[in-house]
Amino acid sequence: MTSPSSPVAATVASPCVGVCSIDRETRFCLGCWRSMEEIAHWSRYDDPRRLEVLETLRQRQTEAGVNRRRTTKRRRMAESSE
Repeated sequence: MTSPSSPVAATVASPCVGVCSIDRETRFCLGCWRSMEEIAHWSRYDDPRRLEVLETLRQRQTEAGVNRRRTTKRRRMAESSE
């Protein structure tokens, strides 16, 4: 894993959906399910670490009874044009 102090060129895209609001109880983003630390350090993570975080997000959603992260209008539009 790369230390959070050095930027890394990575190919795994951010899970951000543009809904940046932290839940007061869980302390996770309501849009992407990342913690504040994961959001702050994402740009410094290498691909293996990013993949670990994505798996953690899936586990969080499953434990919360949510089967996918929130999809924004922007993402739906981008997906429909592909």
